[in-house]
Amino acid sequence: METPRRRVLLVIEATDLTRYSALLESAASRWEILTLSPSEFLSQPIDQEPLDAILVAARELPEGWLEGWRQERRPLLVRFSEEVSRAHRASEGPWDWILPASHPWPDLEVLLTSSREPRPEVPVRKVLLAGEATVGKTSLVMSYLYRAFDPRRRMTIGVDIHICPVEIEGMAVRLVVWDVGGQRRFAALRDLFYRGAAAGALVFDLSNRLSFYQLLGWWRELRSSIGQIPLLLVGNKADLPREISRPEAESLARAWGMPYFETSCVTGMGIPELFRALAAAALRRDTSHET
Repeated sequence: METPRRRVLLVIEATDLTRYSALLESAASRWEILTLSPSEFLSQPIDQEPLDAILVAARELPEGWLEGWRQERRPLLVRFSEEVSRAHRASEGPWDWILPASHPWPDLEVLLTSSREPRPEVPVRKVLLAGEATVGKTSLVMSYLYRAFDPRRRMTIGVDIHICPVEIEGMAVRLVVWDVGGQRRFAALRDLFYRGAAAGALVFDLSNRLSFYQLLGWWRELRSSIGQIPLLLVGNKADLPREISRPEAESLARAWGMPYFETSCVTGMGIPELFRALAAAALRRDTSHET
């Protein structure tokens, strides 16, 4: 009985077809190779027969592309990238593998025909960003996710929730960041926002002494609501003329028994370190509860 040919979709710009011609020629004898441009990829999902793999050579994909390609048996998702020199299994995002753009077809065929090992489950932890309005909590998240600062950011109304992938010591963690609005009119709701958090950060504005003084109220509120979860102290807007010295902030952090970080959403200073520390603190809390 003839073995059915495997079906693979290659998402590629027309201008790049020549570059991948050798791969297409090698694969076509044993595989059914379909090609779509990125725009067609979003608008023309192929649902008559299941795909074995989706290979993406296009540099950009339309937003929401994954939703149109969800199938009962999810295809292997492979990304070609100019930024990597060797194939590696992806730990985050939709991809199963990230391959260099010049990856040879024989090696790719081995990858596609081998049974896929399930990716390790990524731990998910809820964490909080708390502090006065306008200290830059939302900008910290946006700067981490998009490596960009938008000075026109709107003020958070109640709470914003963001998903932030973090890698610490080679381990992938997914943070569900609850960015809590600092306005007083939301104080009655904040107890609901805090529940289930594994760690948090108290954020103040280094250029605004009042926001530093108001940290005591936030510290008391968090301790009263959710007890002794790990907390970090964060002095944001380090790019502006400061009203709070580093020794003064570090002294408060020592008094409260928490690490201290200084960040700038304009320059990106300290932001990756902050999110890695939040993830590590959230995971450590699990360990301490088990002992």
